[in-house]
Amino acid sequence: MHGKSYTKGNFVKQCLIKTPKVVCPEKGHLFRNISLTRNAVAERIDGMSSDLKQQLKAESLRFEQFSIAIDETVDITGIAQLAVFIRACDNKFNIYEELIELIPMHDTTTSQAIFENAERVLHEYDLDLRKLVCLSTDGAANMVGRHNGVAAKLQAKMKSLHPDLSFPHFHFHQQNLCSRILKLDTVFSLVIKTVNDIRGRSLNHRQFNQLLEDIDNQFTNVPFYTDVRRLSCHEVLKRFYLLRQEIITFLKMKGGNTAEMKDESWLQDLAFAVDITAQLNDLNLKLQGKNKLITQV
Repeated sequence: MHGKSYTKGNFVKQCLIKTPKVVCPEKGHLFRNISLTRNAVAERIDGMSSDLKQQLKAESLRFEQFSIAIDETVDITGIAQLAVFIRACDNKFNIYEELIELIPMHDTTTSQAIFENAERVLHEYDLDLRKLVCLSTDGAANMVGRHNGVAAKLQAKMKSLHPDLSFPHFHFHQQNLCSRILKLDTVFSLVIKTVNDIRGRSLNHRQFNQLLEDIDNQFTNVPFYTDVRRLSCHEVLKRFYLLRQEIITFLKMKGGNTAEMKDESWLQDLAFAVDITAQLNDLNLKLQGKNKLITQV
């Protein structure tokens, strides 16, 4: 919430000082005397991470089956990060869901590099590939390529270990499943073009904001849209629908064509797109979180 780095000892200490007020008020003075330098905080976090890793390795011996999800993204510094998640079940039907590793990839992010890192993580946690039943990826070409993707390489590896083992299932993020099924291209293309023309040009953006301010509208602008964040399309469509009259007025002032936006059929498609994307966003949220089993979903 404060946007602080975990190595900010002063911030961590403020949190620790509040802890004994609930747990052990009589020990509060001891927490105030704790030294939390940058290195001390990093060392303690590394220690906790190592302990959690050892606990998970011990528990992995009881796993009957497990599935993994791998996702490659880029952080704010431009470094690719490979996240490896696991969901496992033991012989007592206890479910384990953990982020077991976050691997910085400073070089290439080819399917071979991703596969090697994922395989190394599974080996470090003593996870038997013969117990792997499912793999989830983000659907990128380097993940699901038929011949050279991570999924194909994992299938080949598993076949060499256990020829009779059936191949696991491979599926995308549920976010992609929720957002990619819509085919309302006539709505999306016009809305995105119009919104990005307004937001992408500083003069248009200032003039449109001034128009909204002059008519005392509750909104101050329209949100920018990029295809990378498909789930943001609901907010864009919704804001466009609520500001459709103001947008038409603005386009008329700029000499733009507004005939299609006034078409009754197109407006009905726009309203439907707003409603269906709201439902898909709600579905996406329901699919997230722990202990979301297929029988419940």
